[in-house]
Amino acid sequence: MAMEVAGTEPREPLREGRTHIRLRLLTLLAVTVLTGCGTDTQQSSGVQATADPVVARIGEIAITLADVDRELQLERHDLALAEYQLRFNTLKSMVDAELTTAATAEVQPAVDWLLPHPTPPRLDINTAGRPLRGNPEAPVTLAVFCSYQSVHCANTNLVLRALLERYAGWIAVAPFDFPMHYHRQGTQAAAAVQCAGQQNAPWSYADGLYTRAKNLEGEVFTQLASQLGFARDAFDQCLGETEGIDRIAADTTLARNLGLQSVPVVFVNGLYVKGPQSPEHYAMWIDRELQRLGHDPATPHIHAARWRPSSDGIAETQLPLQLNGTSVSSTPAQSTALIRVRDASASRFSPGDALLPGATLKRVHERHVMLQVGDRLERLSLRSGDGNSVPVPKTDTTPRDEATMRRIEQPEGESRKLIPPSGVLPLGQEWLEQQLQNREELEKKFVDAEHEVDGYKLQRLEGIENSEFFTALGFEEGDVVVRVNDSWVHSGQNQLWDALTSGQVVDVTYMRNGLPQRVQYVVQEKGYFEGSGGQGSSGNDGKTE
Repeated sequence: MAMEVAGTEPREPLREGRTHIRLRLLTLLAVTVLTGCGTDTQQSSGVQATADPVVARIGEIAITLADVDRELQLERHDLALAEYQLRFNTLKSMVDAELTTAATAEVQPAVDWLLPHPTPPRLDINTAGRPLRGNPEAPVTLAVFCSYQSVHCANTNLVLRALLERYAGWIAVAPFDFPMHYHRQGTQAAAAVQCAGQQNAPWSYADGLYTRAKNLEGEVFTQLASQLGFARDAFDQCLGETEGIDRIAADTTLARNLGLQSVPVVFVNGLYVKGPQSPEHYAMWIDRELQRLGHDPATPHIHAARWRPSSDGIAETQLPLQLNGTSVSSTPAQSTALIRVRDASASRFSPGDALLPGATLKRVHERHVMLQVGDRLERLSLRSGDGNSVPVPKTDTTPRDEATMRRIEQPEGESRKLIPPSGVLPLGQEWLEQQLQNREELEKKFVDAEHEVDGYKLQRLEGIENSEFFTALGFEEGDVVVRVNDSWVHSGQNQLWDALTSGQVVDVTYMRNGLPQRVQYVVQEKGYFEGSGGQGSSGNDGKTE
């Protein structure tokens, strides 16, 4: 039976041939670490107290204690962490007791926490040629071994997104595939992400899969591809090829050779950090690495705005221009845009062409173009000629103000706080506009539920089994949608539609089988957030300009 540790995925079986030796050594190390009697234990076991004693001989071959320790460096660190946690828990109880005793004092004493955290071993993790999320020239790289079917990896992915925001420009994330043997869809999910890389959208697709980590059955892979606007024939063909499977197998072999047995595991510039961990824990090691390399973690990176996922920072232009059409080539310089300048007829322009004095066409995307206006970038969006279409802006992920977030996360006051979101699900802009043309039919799927709020009936979803829209949003038959952002959903109001077209992150809470669920949606354009060079390039959900 696999041994399960709280807060991590169950371990993979130990490698054959060394299982009994490893277990005996781990038992000995556990006694040594937890009793603090390393020297006595070593002498009583017959091992000479030399710098590197020989602990076994096979003919002329000698195995030293250092050889053994190299094989067990991750397990030894795990044991050191267990000792640290025991000590810290005891220390905290002692500090709390002292603070309780001093509670009546006029001046409360300050607490300095001085218990040193064990330093993890540093392994050589080669990330050369691997797609990076974030600044490809960042001084700190987080090599992440995970499985898309792991709920712990899904939670860690949210933490990594927050770290990419907090340390914009300072860090990059390099994903490695390590699906556990009991993750039946883990390998297929990893292959699908690699195929999404060929469509220049690996990160948004990965975010979508992590949001659905609890249920990757059925048509999840193709549904997500459709809603992100992938070229389906190419995507489906890629799923049937073996190249992606070979890469996953290589990552899995690497993980096992490193001695990894569970996910998630993050290497911060090679420093071993077994997860899942809090943002503050990862930040501690990132800060130490930045300081070691001569950087100030408190100082924003010089190119932070470029690599921060939430900082679009590119305003819609106010120049007298109208974008009527685009032709996007795989070679950016060969793309063209049909632009009307002032009252003249629309003409075709290529990157580098001057549109007005001081305004140059910089790059052409499917649904907008980027303009270089003086020393700043401005955006010119495509004008839709379809009067029935519902305009859906790309999401501005700038964090909401504290008052709004408090209303979202604590709808019933300070005493009750919502569960954290399970993930961030990307929605393709064009796909969403097409879906919302059937809004009247979609609204009919909301029916009155038994419970009430503010005198109105809550809304339950019925008849959505074959609905592409509700399935893509992760809903199931019978789900009761409770809140959208900071508003209740009931028979008197339903803010879902306005929220999806607001240009803001959409935060939805719903009940499934009596348990609360929470998810966030972001609307993004295919190709805008990703690098333009495919799976082998370095890109991020930030800027490509």
